[in-house]
Amino acid sequence: MRSIKFQLKIIGYSMCIILVALSFTGCKKLFGLELQENTDHATTTIDPHIYKTAWQFLKDRALGPATSPDDTIFKRMYQGIIYSGIDTSEYTQPGRTFIFLHNDAVLRYSSGTTVDTIGCYFGKYKVGTPRVPAKRWEDYPQSQVKNYFLSLIVQGEHSFDNVFPDPKFEKTLLPPNTDPLNPESLIAFRVINDRDSRFRINDFPGSAVPTANLASPGIQARTAGILSTNGPVHVIDRVLFYQKQ
Repeated sequence: MRSIKFQLKIIGYSMCIILVALSFTGCKKLFGLELQENTDHATTTIDPHIYKTAWQFLKDRALGPATSPDDTIFKRMYQGIIYSGIDTSEYTQPGRTFIFLHNDAVLRYSSGTTVDTIGCYFGKYKVGTPRVPAKRWEDYPQSQVKNYFLSLIVQGEHSFDNVFPDPKFEKTLLPPNTDPLNPESLIAFRVINDRDSRFRINDFPGSAVPTANLASPGIQARTAGILSTNGPVHVIDRVLFYQKQ
């Protein structure tokens, strides 16, 4: 024990000598080594603005821009919009919030060629007899597809600046009483109050409890807070629906 105390004293004295040397020399070197100098580091914040309409953004990332022709993460959403016959000018109107579907939200696989039957639209909403996952949008009635896309366009602009931990319920463009599970045609937004500020959609007290055959209605945005010239865009990679317990 005495040996340990002695060694600690030696270390303490050594540190004092180093600090005194630094204070008196205003040094640029210590023991022949260069000391690190103070440097001003400019801080930057990623600009969330994309300087284009939501519709142009969707097309750029669905059809593949000339600069990156393989960038087609919204290809399946774009195909669904065109099939549905929805008025695409809805994606250019100001004062809106848009939920964009990553390809995985439309069709994803749980393993190999097995379609994820609760995590993507084609798997959750089966078709035919017997009921099987869809292979394309054309397997559904146009009206069903159109109504789904209307439920992903929200009245008003809602993003990190005005969404908080408590769920915020807003009206979508889906006509009221179209969806029996959501007669008021609502959508819920909230931001989890942690260092990651996770943006959650349809996550609210009283929402349906997930089971083996039902995914949670509440999902986390894959990318949130993209600011188009006519409103925020939030990207999801899971099927979105609204359902209470």
